[in-house]
Amino acid sequence: MFNPSAQSLAAAALSYLPRPSGPLMPHYRQPARASDTPNYPLLLQNTATGQQWQYTPTDSTRAMTPASPTSGVTQPANQPSIDPDDATRDQNSSLPSLLRYVDNELLRRRAEWNKPPVSNIICYVCYRSYYDVPYPSDYLPLTCGCWMHYRCFIDHVVTDRLRAGGREQDCCPICGTRLFVLEGIVQFTLAMRTNLTMWNKEYLAVDYYWDEHTGKRVVSDATAYAADCLLIENMIQTQLAIFKGLSHSPYSDNSPDLRTCYYAILADLDKHRCPRSRWLSFNRATVSSQRYSSVGFFLFGMLVMLKMRRLMMENHPGIVETEGWADYENSREELQGMILKEVRGDGWSWSTTAAATSTATQSVAAP
Repeated sequence: MFNPSAQSLAAAALSYLPRPSGPLMPHYRQPARASDTPNYPLLLQNTATGQQWQYTPTDSTRAMTPASPTSGVTQPANQPSIDPDDATRDQNSSLPSLLRYVDNELLRRRAEWNKPPVSNIICYVCYRSYYDVPYPSDYLPLTCGCWMHYRCFIDHVVTDRLRAGGREQDCCPICGTRLFVLEGIVQFTLAMRTNLTMWNKEYLAVDYYWDEHTGKRVVSDATAYAADCLLIENMIQTQLAIFKGLSHSPYSDNSPDLRTCYYAILADLDKHRCPRSRWLSFNRATVSSQRYSSVGFFLFGMLVMLKMRRLMMENHPGIVETEGWADYENSREELQGMILKEVRGDGWSWSTTAAATSTATQSVAAP
């Protein structure tokens, strides 16, 4: 089994958690732009093919939403594909994302945890009493009414369904009720957060392939994930080099426009069909149609942003004193807020449960 713990995804997994109240990023200087109005739409270019298209953030989806290409601008050849199960998913469009299900719907019932009725004191996933487990784990009811240990529930979500009694991973492992929308990167996030190992599917020999962008031989979920991570880092390095060499800057200190560089990296990754791995996958139909949860898309964006941040701090330490860096950090806060909104939903204040969120997460994170 493969446990990828060195790719900074654990940080991305926890990046959406509530932060202390107060002004965002108080230790960063606010950027003094040459113009108060950002220069949108942004004209992005794929460094591999030279194709160009426009990218127009909006107030609500500033960090992530691409606009349709306009006349005179070449549209990317490979648009995000619609999941083949799209018709089935449309029937379940009211289902929450897995992350929202865990950190909103289950958490809101926290008063019921560890207080099962007599008829539900045995977890029918591990067949142990709710208090007799070799690891710390809360015992809670799912929205379908079935009780189980939190760790057993997450293990079912990230494990091969054939080893989990044949139940689909987006269903209750006991009664089979469909509960949420499943996305690979959300599964991976919860596995890292709960200190569990993702199921690493070994491919059949006929399914092996060489990744044309990285030269890596892909034979399993783990090697597909490694190829995606390498491609992400290559795209970051390429675009950083391009933007550092540009003479124009929107800032008074002439520092690189890291926010626009980030958009260009996302555009390049989409052109290269990244991610291809199951562990980083998200529902691409979400991005194009907004029919259901976008949280997987945003988590992938956060992963790219954190990798970009780490590479800049390692290779360009002087950039952290610039206005471009301050604007970049503000955009990271914006993306974190978008993830929070997806998880929390509307009409419910977490002001009194922010501490409970962190405590609940830590209580099930022990191995």
